Amino acid sequence: PPPHLGGPPLPPGYQYPPGDYTPGGLPPPPPPPHPQAPMSPDQLDAQGGAAGRTLSQSKRAEQNRKAQRAFRERRDQHVKALESRSQLLDAALASADEANRRWEECRALVDQLRIENAALRAAL
Repeated sequence: PPPHLGGPPLPPGYQYPPGDYTPGGLPPPPPPPHPQAPMSPDQLDAQGGAAGRTLSQSKRAEQNRKAQRAFRERRDQHVKALESRSQLLDAALASADEANRRWEECRALVDQLRIENAALRAAL
């Protein structure tokens, strides 16, 4: 810790780097906020007004109803899209299963024909 907090004394000639701390040992204060440009009436309405005005309860309720309706519509569309995709994937899976079954049949037939061919060659 530094000397003012009970730490060992600093070597002679040592100084804190300039700008790191104020003489009281505290960090420098933050810079002042930048002045904002004046807002247009459209911006004031979108932010609730310059004096912090809020929307009336009925306007807010209507806004909430609209947002909820839009959300439900988007959700329903998403569910329909997922159901459609599920049906397509089910159909693709059934087709792949059928193709796999036919491939297994063909493979069994090839194996049987190889055995028969080997037996005929041996009989020659």
